[in-house]
Amino acid sequence: MVRDLKKILETLEVHEATQERIKTIQLAENASMKDTLKALSVLTDSVQGIAVGSAGSIECLNDKINIIKDFVIKQAEETTSLKLRIINIEDRLND
Repeated sequence: MVRDLKKILETLEVHEATQERIKTIQLAENASMKDTLKALSVLTDSVQGIAVGSAGSIECLNDKINIIKDFVIKQAEETTSLKLRIINIEDRLND
């Protein structure tokens, strides 16, 4: 009977140790979940900030592209005008 009681006590000790390990694992998982959620929140904020910055950069680039387009169009018009003047002068000289 003493041997049975010892065996029961050993089983209870093993069970208590197992329960403590399970609690520790659960606490670690919860902490890990909190850390993961916090990291995801920071990541979301960062991505949102990048998106806002990118939108501003795209607007700025579009403005610069429009300036360049206007410049190219103006240069093409001036070049065409000069070519027409040269043709007109050549025609006068050939007459």
